[in-house]
Amino acid sequence: MRIKLKKGFQKKLILSAKANNTWAQLSKRLNISKDYLKIDISNERVLLSKEAYTKLCSLANINYGRYILEKLEDNWGMSKGGRKAAENQKPRLLLEKPSIELAELVGIILGDGNLWVKDGGYHYIRISGDKFKDKDYLIDYVNPLFESLFGKKMQIRLNPKDNGMSLAKGSRDIIFTLNHFGLHSGDKKKNNVAIPDWILASKDYTKACIRGLIDTDGAVSPITGRSYPYVWFSCNIESLRKSFDKAMSLLGFKTSKWNIRKNHAAECYIGNKPDIARFLKEIGFSNLKHRKKFLCPDGAEAKFLN
Repeated sequence: MRIKLKKGFQKKLILSAKANNTWAQLSKRLNISKDYLKIDISNERVLLSKEAYTKLCSLANINYGRYILEKLEDNWGMSKGGRKAAENQKPRLLLEKPSIELAELVGIILGDGNLWVKDGGYHYIRISGDKFKDKDYLIDYVNPLFESLFGKKMQIRLNPKDNGMSLAKGSRDIIFTLNHFGLHSGDKKKNNVAIPDWILASKDYTKACIRGLIDTDGAVSPITGRSYPYVWFSCNIESLRKSFDKAMSLLGFKTSKWNIRKNHAAECYIGNKPDIARFLKEIGFSNLKHRKKFLCPDGAEAKFLN
């Protein structure tokens, strides 16, 4: 059963229950993912389940019964607007063939994205970043890339309490299509995700996927004693690290061994100048915050890249 409260009161209830909890703590108490609770349910894009509503009232020590407009069965509205017919239809495959653009999007999702299927059949994709450092990349590059593939733009969401921003889109067909091309819905670490085989079968697709991965979960910075920046990649998913190593080997790049530390993301890097120069030439960055690290104060490229 779903509980429909007066407009604004679902958010008020959640924030009241959160008063003595972090978002992570509250989501654990409710057995709901933090992002889903914080962004979708809190902003009233999705109705509360009866169980979640009851727990929230108990945590907030408030009875919101007087604000309930309706109590709806889980299949409420299925007959409206042909929704029931749509749910009974098989999801549509929106892309028939792989492409360089799709390979790059796969890398972006493997890095900073997630696919979710929630209660009530809600399917959505979210790609996250920093609202200061990644704003131009997400809005001016990732969103147009997504639209070029699926014909739809993603919604931009900002979190006023931290530096987070995200792009999100709900679509059963899009999630079905991305699943078809090797991306799994749910927790990436639990699913032990990896670069799909169809990408590794093509050097062009592999380069595009690596670009997406490093644009999102990579960094560009020097190490002590070196005057030029290295290209770094961080990852806490074992199978993704192995497929990254395989991809870099297929492309002929030498990377360091993984530095695996407790409570830190494992990381490796490209550190020799010829490979860094070749990486910039053959793969490059779509996220300009990385590219800028290779520019001198006068705007020229670092000499070893010429």
